[in-house]
Amino acid sequence: MSKLIINISSLVTVNTNGKGFKSGKEMNDIGEIKNAALYFNDKIEWFGTSEEAKLLLSENKLNPDEIIDKSGCTIIPGFVDSHTHIVFAGDRSNEFGERLKGKTYQEIAQLGGGIQTTVNATRNASIEELFKNAKKLIYSAASYGTTSFEIKSGYCLNLDGEIKQLETINKLKKELSFHISSTFLGAHDFPIEYRNNPDDYVDIICNQVLPIVKERNLAEFCDVFIDEGYYTYYQGEKILKKAKDLGFHLKVHADELSDKNAGYLAGELGAVSADHLLFVNDLSLEKMKNANTVACLLPGTAYFIRMPYANARKLIDNNLIVALATDTNPGSCFTENMQIILSLAVINMKMTAEEAISAATINGAKALNIESVKGSLEVGKDADFIVLQTKNYLEMFYHFGINHVKETWIKGNIVKFF
Repeated sequence: MSKLIINISSLVTVNTNGKGFKSGKEMNDIGEIKNAALYFNDKIEWFGTSEEAKLLLSENKLNPDEIIDKSGCTIIPGFVDSHTHIVFAGDRSNEFGERLKGKTYQEIAQLGGGIQTTVNATRNASIEELFKNAKKLIYSAASYGTTSFEIKSGYCLNLDGEIKQLETINKLKKELSFHISSTFLGAHDFPIEYRNNPDDYVDIICNQVLPIVKERNLAEFCDVFIDEGYYTYYQGEKILKKAKDLGFHLKVHADELSDKNAGYLAGELGAVSADHLLFVNDLSLEKMKNANTVACLLPGTAYFIRMPYANARKLIDNNLIVALATDTNPGSCFTENMQIILSLAVINMKMTAEEAISAATINGAKALNIESVKGSLEVGKDADFIVLQTKNYLEMFYHFGINHVKETWIKGNIVKFF
């Protein structure tokens, strides 16, 4: 069923002319059309001005089944949240309270909290319980404008539990209309039972878990948390090389807490993205740029655990491909709201509004290898977009702290919220 939306106050296409990402100064070109029109079924068929649409209608070159007036509204591509941990069980609000009293994220982890708290709860949860919790978060995220997601495992740290998380992600894929990419993150932390012999757990991941995950086709990506107190450069390298040999695409939790050259490893191995990057060094950035490895920045996490923000200006000015994502998780960033992330990016990381939009749409899609179908409003791509109750896209940033989304559309259909 074809639809034509007319009288759009501002249509933001983030058009890349087929390139599939934006870097450097390109990120400021978001292809805005005033008084615009959008013609689509499940795919984008045409876009232009409302005057052009009226002419094409009169010539029977557009034949919509429905014409929709969106006067006073802005339409932008749906957000692509390329880094989340939405599948989990349990609650860490008590730990949040301890951080407010002065304890650091690392101190809480050393006392047996942090990721281990969520591991204990997630190991004890059923697939149905995990599915119900994740579905609620996904629909909440969609109400704020997210239409595509990446979801990681990593909250069980054993074979059966990681498989359970990945099966939950695949159940979400099958039963929901959103695009969902799955990532195996068995190397999120070391399970307590392997704290004294971590290399044995690395061997288990490489020789037992990864082959099973691949055989069952449960994940597209493999990720490793390479950082202070977690996986070393060489442990991460071993896991990622094994994953690459098995045919996984690679992601890296990189240099969030200290500089471990994880960004360099991501570029060296051709990872699709390196994420966090609060302490990344210049050599790592050059390696990432040469490999077209997306720099996925997570300002919500820096905000939530009171860390310095990644240097977005430096990365953009050096022509890296910069994405933004929520890092939705129960410990270090419990928000599924991409509008908040964009606000943090422009205020605290000194990005322009246009750069933030590019980072949250087309570059997020690039970080998931879905840039050919998602992330921008271009002819032939999926009709995934959001309708904002604003006359222009700048109002989304200017009037902060509220939800500007009026409607969320996926493949040409409005998402129904229950």
